[in-house]
This record gives sequence, C-alpha cells and structure tokens, in this order.
Amino acid sequence: MRYVQPLTIEQRTLLEKTMKDDASFRARTRAHSLLLSAQGTTIQAIAKTYQVDRDTVSSWLKKWEHQGAQSLHDKPRSGRPPTLTPDEQAIAQQYIKEEPRSLKSVVERLANHTAKRLSLSSLKRLAKKARLRWKRVRKSLKRLRDPEAFAKCKRALEALQKQEDQGKIALYYFDESGFALDRLFAKFEASV
Repeated sequence: MRYVQPLTIEQRTLLEKTMKDDASFRARTRAHSLLLSAQGTTIQAIAKTYQVDRDTVSSWLKKWEHQGAQSLHDKPRSGRPPTLTPDEQAIAQQYIKEEPRSLKSVVERLANHTAKRLSLSSLKRLAKKARLRWKRVRKSLKRLRDPEAFAKCKRALEALQKQEDQGKIALYYFDESGFALDRLFAKFEASV
C-alpha cells in the first residue's frame, strides 16, 4: 500500500487551508485526499470517496511528492487556436449583422472571402461572443385578411360589446387577442 510521505507542519497547514478556502473544487479535493493519505487512508478508499479511479489518486500523490503545492492546481491548458484571424472575425460579424436570418449564406460568403469554412455552431459562438442577439420574428397575417369582411366583423363585435355593457348579453372570446373573424360567440341571457 502506498501513502503520501509524512507531512511537515507547513505542508499540513497549507493542505488544510487549501481544503477549506480554495476556490477550485479540484484543488480542495486533491488537498483533502493528501490529508487522508497522510492519516493512513488507502488509495482505494480515497478513490471510492471521490468517485475517481485509483490511478488518479495515485497520480495526485506522485505529483505532490515531485511538485509540492503546485500540484494542487491545474496548469493552464491551451485550446485550439481560432480558425479566423481577428480581422476575419470582424468581417464575419459584419456579415452576420447584414444577414441575421441566413447564417448558411454567411458561411458561404465567409468561405468565398477567406477560403475558410466555419460550421454553423462556430458561427453562432462567434456571434454570441460579439454579443449579437436574435429575436424571434412575429409573423402577421394582416396582409391576408379581407378589409371589407374585417370592417364588417369589427362593427358586429362593437355592437355585441355595447349589448354586453348594457347587461343584455355575456360576451366570450375564443382567441387570445379578443377578436377573430370566424369565432364570434355571444351568450344571450334571457331578459328578465
């Protein structure tokens, strides 16, 4: 069985402080694991506690022995470099602003301009990074309605509304807007 080498007072203090106060969950986990190992807890038990592989816990112990306090925190990792240069990103953002509803055409324009092809998801991430937002467009059917029929129904509705105001009928609407050409309904109450 393998345990961490005996800890000095400074090391123990550092590990306890890291375990309690560090912002990184992974650093807190590693510090606690090292303290547990110093108390005689097996690698298998620590792995079970933190639901990691025993090789992971073993690597934490080895790194602690070789690197000390630096092993508690993850080193910065580099990601994939961006496909587009900053100038090309600015061009892409301009294309998105010009054609916000057709990202596929933006991809094509950008490919023609830069000879680089982006996926739609990459283009969306670029737009999000530039704080560009889309709003859902409301579709109106106003142009499809017959103006004469609309005016006729509107007058009929106003007449029914007056009757309801006078208490002669109870008027109910079937749609959210309160008006539909083919769904007028009035419940006539018996006059007393």
